[in-house]
Amino acid sequence: MGLMTTLTRWRSSRQAGQELTSLDAGELAALARDVGLSLDQFIRVTARGARAGEELPRLLDASGLVPQWLEHTRPDVMRDMSVVCAGCGVAKSCRRDLDRGWAHAVRRYCPNVETITALLAERGRTFTLGDRCRTRPQA
Repeated sequence: MGLMTTLTRWRSSRQAGQELTSLDAGELAALARDVGLSLDQFIRVTARGARAGEELPRLLDASGLVPQWLEHTRPDVMRDMSVVCAGCGVAKSCRRDLDRGWAHAVRRYCPNVETITALLAERGRTFTLGDRCRTRPQA
């Protein structure tokens, strides 16, 4: 990522944060309700800025799930996982591990790992701590 892109993202994130801090408690609570989050969730998600939750599609891809398929077939589950990801406190580690191709490492600390495992099980696949997901043998 170039310097100008980094600066533009930082400025945009900073401006959005300043707009949110200018709201009074009632307006902030109403905004949180409008997007279907509790006030605590909303604050946690917005605190991470513009990049919040961008790790989830990458982890899903690495796990053998297609994010667009989930958005279409299980929008409630995808939304919940997105909220969890956006509010996660280990995003930098997650991003670093995914950049290195270490999705197996992310599975050790990801708060969405149980949901991803269940989604893979529904599709007849397993979620392992290895580098690959493998098809479950058919009985």
